[in-house]
Amino acid sequence: MNILIIEKIILTAALIIFSFQDIRKKEIYTYSVFIFYTAIAVIMIYKGFSGISIDYISMLLGILSGFILLPLSKINILGEGDAFVFIGCGAILGIKENLLLFFISVFILSIYALFLSMYCVIKRRKIKGIRVAMLPFITLANCILWFCV
Repeated sequence: MNILIIEKIILTAALIIFSFQDIRKKEIYTYSVFIFYTAIAVIMIYKGFSGISIDYISMLLGILSGFILLPLSKINILGEGDAFVFIGCGAILGIKENLLLFFISVFILSIYALFLSMYCVIKRRKIKGIRVAMLPFITLANCILWFCV
């Protein structure tokens, strides 16, 4: 099996697991992120030893793009777990696809938030304080990247 397909399968499987954790608890478990990062490291080591080319600059910039999201978690714009997931995605996808993943997931999330706010207005409920799990939208954006880009 091609290593690039294995990378995508690991990324998608991790995102699905993280999505279920995020939906249930509004958090992701540290050991899950550790296993995800370990799998990424093993893949990168394998690619290095097999002679498969790795774009280190794009990979490092992808990781950095995830680290840039960490301060957003401190001011409650984004969850800390979401930022850690984008760090791992940046290692696999690189800078260009990681930014595309971020913007597609925010776009899909904004459509959901629009419908959620309309529902709250119709039902006369307060929208303030509603927390939305972002990882399902990241997973959906990853699937869109898989099939459309």
